[in-house]
Parts: sequence; C-alpha cells; structure tokens
Amino acid sequence: MFRVSASTSSAHSSHTLHYLDGIRGLAAVVVVVHHLASIFYPALITADPHAIRLGSWELLVAGGPLNVLLGGHLAVCLFFVLSGVVLSEQYFRTGQLAAIRSQAARRYVRLVVPVGFSVLLATGLHWAGAFRHVELGQQLGNTWLSGFWQEPLGTGWELALDALVRVPLNGEAKYNPVHWTLNTELVGSYFVFAFLALFGDFRRRGWLYGFMLVVLHFSNLSFYLAAFTVGIALNDARHHITWLVAVRRYRRVVVGLLLLAAVLLGSFPQAGFIEIETTPYRLLEPDWLTHDRAMQLAHILGAAAFIAAVTASGTLRRILGARWLRWLGSISFSLYLLHFLVIATFTSALFLALPSQISYHAGVALSLLATVPVLLLLAWLMYRLIDLPGIRLARWLYQRLFQRLGA
Repeated sequence: MFRVSASTSSAHSSHTLHYLDGIRGLAAVVVVVHHLASIFYPALITADPHAIRLGSWELLVAGGPLNVLLGGHLAVCLFFVLSGVVLSEQYFRTGQLAAIRSQAARRYVRLVVPVGFSVLLATGLHWAGAFRHVELGQQLGNTWLSGFWQEPLGTGWELALDALVRVPLNGEAKYNPVHWTLNTELVGSYFVFAFLALFGDFRRRGWLYGFMLVVLHFSNLSFYLAAFTVGIALNDARHHITWLVAVRRYRRVVVGLLLLAAVLLGSFPQAGFIEIETTPYRLLEPDWLTHDRAMQLAHILGAAAFIAAVTASGTLRRILGARWLRWLGSISFSLYLLHFLVIATFTSALFLALPSQISYHAGVALSLLATVPVLLLLAWLMYRLIDLPGIRLARWLYQRLFQRLGA
C-alpha cells in the first residue's frame, strides 16, 4: 500500500492543481456565509426554534444535508485537508528533502505577515471605536455576536508579542474570532513537513497514515492534525497509486459516491439544539466517540471525500479551475482574516443606520449587497499589498539566511 512508483509519480507530476485554489475560494465563501447567517439568521446554524426568522424550514436546513452550504466548521476542515495536499505536493513531485526544508523555513513568515497585519488592523479599529457589533447584537438579541472583543487588546510589547507569537502559535482569538484556527494551521504545516521528512519514502506507508489517526484520537494532540494526515494520504495516493486508472470504467459512479459521502459526512450537524440520537446522523456518533470528536471526524472525512471526488473528475476540476474561482482562492486567506472585522464594523454600522421603515429582511439584503463588494475589494488589496509581499519576504529570508550553499 502506497508504494512509491517512479512511473506513476512522473505521470502525475504535470497534473494541474489549479482546482484546489477554486476549492479554497469556495471554502472561504462558506466561512463568510456561515458567520453572516449566525448573525442575521442564527436558526440556520443553531437550530434554535426561538431564533427562527424565515420559517420552520430553517431547522431542517440546520439539521440536514443542506447545512454543507453553511458549514463553517466543515470549511475549516477543508482548509486543513487542503494544506496537507498542497504542502506535500512538491515533495511527492520531486522526492527531494530540499523541498521540505525550503517550505519549512518559509512557512512561519509566510503566515505571520498577513496574520500580524490583521492583528494590527483589529487593534486600530478598536482604538478608533469602529466596532458596532455589540449594538447590533443587542438589537438582534444575538449574545454570540455581542461577546466578541470584550477582552482588552494588547499595546506596545504585548501587541507585538501577540501578533508574532500568541496568535500564530497559541491561536489567541481576542483580536479576531477566526484566529483560533491559526495555531492549528502553523503546527499542522510543520507536522506535514516532519511526517514527510521521516516517513515520506517508507514503503507501505498507508499503514502509517491509519496508525497516526489512531494515535491522534487517543492522544492529547489536536485531532485537527488528522485533517493534515488525510491530506498527505490523498496526495500520496494521487501520485503513487493508479486508482484513477483502475476506476476509469466506473469513474462516474465513484465520483457520485464520493460526492454523496462528502454531503452526508460534511453535513453532520454542529447545531447545539439538535439531538443527534434522534437523527440518522446517530450512526456517525457511536458510544465511544464524543459529539465533538464525531463531528471533527465526519467533517474531515467529508472534506477528504469532496477533494477525492474533484480529483477523480475532469469535469469538476475544470469547473473549480475556472479563472474567477482561482482568483477567489488567491485572496481566500485575506478574505478569511478580514471578513469578521468587516462584519463587526462596516456591516454592523450599515444595518444599524438603516431607517426603521425598512423591513428586517430588506435591511439584511441591503447590508449584504453593500458588504460583498467592500469585502472583496479589501481582501484583494490585502492580498496585493500584504500577503504577496509576505510571500516574497519569506522567500528572500530563506535565500539569504537559510538556503544551503550550492543549492
């Protein structure tokens, strides 16, 4: 299992991965939609019958397959699985440890530049009194929204320490609710590099992937590392197993089954008001799994099934490799870091300023119509002015300080 084959590896070396940018872009959009729904139509997320604004069908969405379209946690798991795929690509394509060293040396700087900027931006907005989310939360009766930015933010040395260490390494989220994922992304990245450096050329390493999942389940390590493990395994299979050739005759059936699995697993409810034992999802939550672990496992496997389906389908690769989706993928990290700041300031202020004569749903629609172009423009500007220079800085530092002589 997972034996390295020079012939199959070279056959896949020219395989385009542009469709992964499209997947990443869609995942970022799902996170944004999830947070907007959590604010304006929370029953779609929580299944709280007292928070219904559109109709009882909101509860059906929250507790059924359609919640994949609003699944913020699923989208985060998709990000982590994608990282396992993307960060292992250069190694599986070349088989060279130098590829791992280069990525490992650059990874912290590549992440901390945009993350640090988002910390400074949040601090500046806080000092300027731009946050209006508490007022909006009070008006909507949304205590979840009102609870953010209640801790004092750092200044001086504390601010620098938070931006450079506590947020990227500890997942400190007082500056931005989405920051909780960043330590997992950073630690998971180095987990990928370490796994490949130690075991990347082992024969039958498929057993190691399974063993690692078991270890992560029973250890105190973050189980989200399982998503990175699954991502490595997916890319390993893409390069070294001729499974795509083997299923060519039944490819449509296989893709259909993978997509079905992605929906069923990815829609495992994260809603607090749903009793899992009364739904078909109880089959995914045996007695030996806690609810949170069952949800993590289902969403990680659902994300992996979706990526596998896209990998196996030329049609899906073409669709997700469309230029506009690739553009969305390129700004996805900036979009992810900025969107909650924009919602808590611009969107909240706009909704609060609307005349009372406007109906609730019309007010939400107007607020969202104004938010989308502003958010996309700011994400693009951050990508061009912060994210890309951060990538170049990481490459320059690696070449100047870390690259081996003669490399």
